[in-house]
Amino acid sequence: MVIRKPLKVLVCLALLTILAAVPNAVSYTGSGFPTGPGIQGDALSADPLIQSGPAAHPRATAPARSRPTGSTYRGTHRSSTDGSARSSTTSVTRSARHYYTAPAQQAPLVTVQPPRHASCPSLGCPPAQWPQPSLFPPVFGLLAPFGLKFAGFSDVCLPRPRAKQFHFDAKLWYGKLNASTIVWGSNSIGGEGTEVDLHNNLGLRKHEYIPEYEVRYQLRDNWGIRYSFMPIHFRDNSMPTVGFFFGHWYFPPWVPILTKWDRNINRWDLVYDWYQSRHAVSSIFAGYALYDDKLQVSNSVARRSRSKTFGLAYAGGSIERAIRPLQRATASVKCQWSAQFLEGYFGWDGYGAFRIAVPMECGRFGYLEAGWRWIVLGRDEPCNADKTSLDGLTGTVGMIF
Repeated sequence: MVIRKPLKVLVCLALLTILAAVPNAVSYTGSGFPTGPGIQGDALSADPLIQSGPAAHPRATAPARSRPTGSTYRGTHRSSTDGSARSSTTSVTRSARHYYTAPAQQAPLVTVQPPRHASCPSLGCPPAQWPQPSLFPPVFGLLAPFGLKFAGFSDVCLPRPRAKQFHFDAKLWYGKLNASTIVWGSNSIGGEGTEVDLHNNLGLRKHEYIPEYEVRYQLRDNWGIRYSFMPIHFRDNSMPTVGFFFGHWYFPPWVPILTKWDRNINRWDLVYDWYQSRHAVSSIFAGYALYDDKLQVSNSVARRSRSKTFGLAYAGGSIERAIRPLQRATASVKCQWSAQFLEGYFGWDGYGAFRIAVPMECGRFGYLEAGWRWIVLGRDEPCNADKTSLDGLTGTVGMIF
């Protein structure tokens, strides 16, 4: 190969060297002007925005092209520096093949969208603008829109069941038997039988562990159905110091007796949350309770057993209020009360507890409760009286899913 104009070739090489060392002096400015005129070869394709992906490879080489036959091929390359144009002409022989480098093309900027996953429901917390009830305006400070000011936390979220969620908990009550008396049957002359104290006369212990299981299904955000079961079982041997009549039979003193008391309580109720906000909820409920009660007293001579089943209607209300956050958990207080009546019975019960709720995935959360509970139920009729009073500490483990 013979270079006919070596001076022009040297001048072109010098210009290329200067432009490669000072890229800002030419019209190529990287990603801002991807199609501007000027040199866009290997030396100027170092823009980091176009070096990702196979389309932005720094050496995009086009396939070789054969030039038309002829004595010479004259190619003109034009570059501009500071508005002034310089031209250079090179010649090659007829038989030589000319390889050239295609200008690097900038890859289009693609915005990668994050993958979309099925959204989980909130952690049992209602929207910030929960509709306020108009039928029963909140008149208690505990239910006020801003709640009770406790340690500066008035806007803490209270986790609770949402629509189509299940609520299950297990309670253990350390109940104390107070003022529990019974009159059943007549004495030997047909009069009213002896009023027997379950602890002092029949020898039942004062304290007993009583479990309770509760399931609730939330039909809607403010409506739910609930079922609970509480079995009460006392069994003790004793030796009474005073004789008594029970079931038309006389049990003499200083004779050992065995006493069994079983009471199973099944409750069904409908719950309506009439007040809801981010920090508090208040509910009213009403339902039906079925009691299966059996008391048996026996000694070596006789056995008397009183078994009866009765149903009571009941109604009540509850309040729960968040008081402050504890890391990811939420602390709250809860109070519940109700009254029971029918078939000559009347009674009431109450419950107050402190709760810590811990959130889990997709709107589920568990909680722990500790508080105090009491139950009073009585019926006073000649020869058939029954008065029961229980109270004591209670603990609860629950989950909402």
